[in-house]
Amino acid sequence: MVDPARVDLFGSSLVLAGGTSALVAGVTGSLHCALMCGPLACAGLPRGEGRRRAAIGWHLGRVGAYAAVGLALGLVGSGVSAVLAVSVTPYLPWVMVAGLVATALELGKHLQPIPGVARVSKALARAGARLPPSGRALALGAATPFLPCGLLYGLFLAAMATGSGAGGAAVMGLFALGGVPALGGMQAGAQVVTRYPKAALVLRKVVPLTAAGVLAYRAIMAARTGVACD
Repeated sequence: MVDPARVDLFGSSLVLAGGTSALVAGVTGSLHCALMCGPLACAGLPRGEGRRRAAIGWHLGRVGAYAAVGLALGLVGSGVSAVLAVSVTPYLPWVMVAGLVATALELGKHLQPIPGVARVSKALARAGARLPPSGRALALGAATPFLPCGLLYGLFLAAMATGSGAGGAAVMGLFALGGVPALGGMQAGAQVVTRYPKAALVLRKVVPLTAAGVLAYRAIMAARTGVACD
């Protein structure tokens, strides 16, 4: 008989590894995010007094919305696991490995947007247009998980693969946190994408591929021993 505590430890460690990988993907994919969402991050920010507060509101809306989407997807994954009587958590590392490799190869730009998702972002933007600057920035930040972006689709699957609302929220929330420095730099006027091209290349290619290799190795070792590797 399988020890439930051992299974819980194994699953929790896999979710932790998935969350860490999501953070890496957020950091390494932040240059792409800065190009795609940078104009949206700066749109509507007032000049002078109140700009910093509005910028912080934008990031809070973005991270909160990502976590909320992850929560919903994790609950969906939990429901799928219950119906199929099969845990999807052991597949999480491999979903993250595929996502990290796709991030390094920039495969997401070739994917088609999910039908209907962009309507949510437009609805949030319209609702925020009637709010004061800080509220408007919060609404625009909350719209970002619903923009057409191939990079996110793998994260959606990873959030479902955690098999829990908390796990999904952690994966998506940590991914969003990884993009805060680059997007905050765009709001501050820093040219983070073009100033250091060689460092940007390493960040985009080498780091995610290295993280994918480490995660794959840990997953293989965990499968061989039956417990997660520390």
